Amino acid sequence: MSIETPPDLNRLDHIQALRGIAAFMVVVSHLLIVERKYSPDQILGDWAAYGMVGVDLFFVISGFIMVYVMWERPRGVKAAGEFLWSRAARIYPLYWIVSLVLLVFWFIRPDMVFSSIDAPPDILKSFALFPHDREPLLAVGWTLVHEMYFYLVFAGIMLLPRPALLPCLIWWALLIAMFQMYHIRGPQTSSPALALIGSTMTYQFIVGAVLAWALKIGEQSRAVGASRTFETAASILLLGIGIVWLISAVMQLAQYPDNSSRGWELAGPCGFIVLGLACRDFAGKAIFSPLITLGDWSYSLYLTHVLSLTIMGRIWANFKSESWIDNVLVLLVMIAVTIALSGLVYTYIERPIIKAARKTRGRLFSS
Repeated sequence: MSIETPPDLNRLDHIQALRGIAAFMVVVSHLLIVERKYSPDQILGDWAAYGMVGVDLFFVISGFIMVYVMWERPRGVKAAGEFLWSRAARIYPLYWIVSLVLLVFWFIRPDMVFSSIDAPPDILKSFALFPHDREPLLAVGWTLVHEMYFYLVFAGIMLLPRPALLPCLIWWALLIAMFQMYHIRGPQTSSPALALIGSTMTYQFIVGAVLAWALKIGEQSRAVGASRTFETAASILLLGIGIVWLISAVMQLAQYPDNSSRGWELAGPCGFIVLGLACRDFAGKAIFSPLITLGDWSYSLYLTHVLSLTIMGRIWANFKSESWIDNVLVLLVMIAVTIALSGLVYTYIERPIIKAARKTRGRLFSS
């Protein structure tokens, strides 16, 4: 690391920007679905579907941020409880609000929600983010089921001394590997909870966590570490490897529609990208500030974009044409409106919720 005065390493602007880019990638993947559903012609190709890789980036970022931010925090029951409270308060309130809006639409116009799904969602399990064999009411909620599982396990790890972190992560990865071996060779599990525990998507969280552990261990030698020039070169190399590897892995996965190996196939390249961007933060490199803002809005964007795209798609269906011109204009408008809406939701709903949750946490865990 750098022998110069380091930047504020608690503020990882490049990682925050990556959150915004990942959310936008998911939006693009759903734009493809909307265009194919409501337009007689398309300008988006199959490449747009690869935007779902944004989810994999999210998972790696989650593991990275959890370890990096919580590294200096005390361990024990109180610390684990405070961690769970902060994560639940971050995830659930906005998710519930958006889900309630969707629920109203479902009651009024059920054909607008889950029209292509045979079995309706389980409302209680959807709101609780509990593993289930059906899709949640809010389609992107399946990723939040994984996130809450990550947080529960990480809270358990926080009960142990800090040196236990890496062994716990290794054992966690081995548990998934053993489950996969049984799952492949033995009977298929009918339990959604067991399917969640054995999901290879968890490898992505573990990879992010291990990378943050390695960086935190490396910070101990910062005074005799590499210069910012070296960190900049390392970040470029890591990003280059990560992007090329990710493209190759996605093309490979395209040959296997069941995505059974997605979790571990994409964990490595996404990890390289996250690590490369973290190195850019260590090197003190600036980033385009609107991308940081998009990162701030990323959770609001992620939760609201499906509903906003669906509504705009149905409006578009009333004046669609065979020309590609309306596709270009409408898709650009959809992107602009979706991002603008997420900014409003963040400013007037999500950010006040975050502030209130922090005050409540202070009162609950101050003693």
